[in-house]
Formats: sequence, C-alpha cells, structure tokens
Amino acid sequence: MMPDEGVVILIVAGALFATGLFCLVARSNLIKMVMGLELLGKGVSLLFVLGGYLGGDTGVSQAVVFTLIAIEAVVAGLALAFAILARRFWKTFDTAAIPRLSPGGER
Repeated sequence: MMPDEGVVILIVAGALFATGLFCLVARSNLIKMVMGLELLGKGVSLLFVLGGYLGGDTGVSQAVVFTLIAIEAVVAGLALAFAILARRFWKTFDTAAIPRLSPGGER
C-alpha cells in the first residue's frame, strides 16, 4: 500500500466516525441514532484494519475487527428492539417526545 492510500483510508475512517458521532449527537430519531452508532463503529473498524496493516500484524487487527463486528451486531439488535418498544409504547421514534429520554423528563 502506498502512503497516499493510507491517508485516504484515514480520511474515510475519520469521515465515517465524524458522521456517526454527528448522528448520535444531533439527531433525536432513535433509528437515525442507531445508524450513527453503526457508522461510528465502522470508522473505528477501518482504523483498526489500517493500523494492523501499517504495523505489519494483520492477524490481531482482524481478530479485533471480527469481535467488534459481533459486538456491533448485538448492540444494534438491542437498540432496534428498544426503538420498536418505544414506538409501540409512546408512538414515536423521537427522543424529545419520550419523557425519560428528553432533557428535564420525568424521573
């Protein structure tokens, strides 16, 4: 891999991470927040792959990425299950309309 390719991968990973973080912070829709969490995880995975390649030890980075993918799948499943339950109970995906998830909501 040429050094320019490493920089491009680093920029793409940073863009994925930044987009995911933006979706988590700036969005109030539960589905969009789960999508942002997945984008954030994919950016981190890409950084692990790049670090393993540049360090010369791809086996460890692949193992970490496989573990991270498995954990992301479980987290996404649980988060989507919570979103479905929130939709059934409060009839919305908007976190501002859900009392315990909104700032100043009931305790």
